Amino acid sequence: MSALLLRPGLVTSIVAIVFVAGISCDDSGSVLPIPDAASDAPFAVTPEAFGRGEYLVKSVAGCAECHTPRDDRGNLDPSRWMAGVPARFDVAPLDDAIGAVSSPNLTPHATGLARWTDEQIRRAILDGVANDGAPLSSLMPSYVFHNMTDADARAIVVYLRSLQPIASEIPARQPLPIEITAPPVPIPQSAIPHTTLPSTDPSFARAEHGRYLAAEVGFCMDCHSPWRVDSATPLDVHSLFAGNRAFSSKEWRVQPPAPPVVYSYNVTPHASGIAGWTPATVAQAITNGVDDRGATLCRPMPSGPMGGFAGMTADDALDIGIYLTTLPPIDSGSIPSCPRE
Repeated sequence: MSALLLRPGLVTSIVAIVFVAGISCDDSGSVLPIPDAASDAPFAVTPEAFGRGEYLVKSVAGCAECHTPRDDRGNLDPSRWMAGVPARFDVAPLDDAIGAVSSPNLTPHATGLARWTDEQIRRAILDGVANDGAPLSSLMPSYVFHNMTDADARAIVVYLRSLQPIASEIPARQPLPIEITAPPVPIPQSAIPHTTLPSTDPSFARAEHGRYLAAEVGFCMDCHSPWRVDSATPLDVHSLFAGNRAFSSKEWRVQPPAPPVVYSYNVTPHASGIAGWTPATVAQAITNGVDDRGATLCRPMPSGPMGGFAGMTADDALDIGIYLTTLPPIDSGSIPSCPRE
């Protein structure tokens, strides 16, 4: 589900990072120049676009999960909201010279988004391309976000422009074990499973809306699908939502008694996943962080009360629940479980 129902294990993981940027003022109020922006008209700023963008960034797309520093207990630091995190991920933890990937500062400061155009930000979100045309790391889930609507991408840009500028020098990523020569290939929309409900079912439209939230504008599918390092598309398109993606407890500040690696849960209605869960149970897991037995879910599932999904609307959480509980079931086998309170 859009929630990261997590179980642990022994593999290093990598999660999505939204590399976006914008123009604005620095924290002294000075207007910063935009290079080569003549062909890029700013996106329309309306209350509706701002509100939609804020909601998506905070409670659906999960941008802050990667772009905001955490305290020692793993909670996001609101005073550094979206200011980026040096060495947020390490894809080669045994070698200090390679593999460290930082999450960029997404505030409209000179050290962040200040010199990107609106269109450059949109392209980063949807296509995984930086303002200089270089491909972004596949940790940025542009391969998922590519399928969101243009209106939602623009709304995210509008919200990012509004943030308080924060000075935060973020180091460039270190050389990677495998050189990045192109952005990751987007997940084909045809590969994203649809609900098994017939189109005549009263809940069909809600399930399809849940599909959009979970697989196109949100990052549920990204976290709950097996990672592929040998593919241009980072996710195993034959096992979408079947879980078993690994997340480093160190990178996500997951507290003991969690093991060194936490694995995402199979969120298809198979016996190895969420068979027997109702849409309401899934919605409760997303917004309140408890499973079908009332046990607290493991981080890095960003559910309530401290996680971003706590702000998801009840209708949206239920739509995701309807979708996930009516997916074609996938047998994921045994996934190591995470201790729950």
